[in-house]
Amino acid sequence: MTSNLTSCLLVAWCALLLISRVSCREQNEVEVAEVVAAMKDACETLPSTIQVTKEEYDDLGNVVRTCEGTIGVTKCEGTCTSQIQPSVVTPTGFLKDCHCCRETWMRQREILLTDCYTQDGKRIFGQQGTMVIHLKEPEACTCHKCGL
Repeated sequence: MTSNLTSCLLVAWCALLLISRVSCREQNEVEVAEVVAAMKDACETLPSTIQVTKEEYDDLGNVVRTCEGTIGVTKCEGTCTSQIQPSVVTPTGFLKDCHCCRETWMRQREILLTDCYTQDGKRIFGQQGTMVIHLKEPEACTCHKCGL
């Protein structure tokens, strides 16, 4: 009976040691992968243009004027290294290390749209011929862990 208990304890201890070593190895592999990924990632802030159309409504919900314009903005674009590998210590059976290119800091801009039209498509001049809108755009981008 004592030898069976000793054998069971020895097997359990060996299993825990094996899991611990696998877990440490997986952690080391993730750390190495993160260093390699940082060298391969190409996430950056790039210039871009967008077409903006903004409508103004009266109290009854009718369109009073529509203003539009093509404006220069920044965007996040690039690649980030991600990986998935089998794991004996994670509940899903896989160790996931996913990253995506997205903003780290946003800035608020005030944009002046200068092409405004009435509901029937006639160009508006003077003070009503312009409209100020507010827009957020990325100021800096980098690779982030997905879902954060």
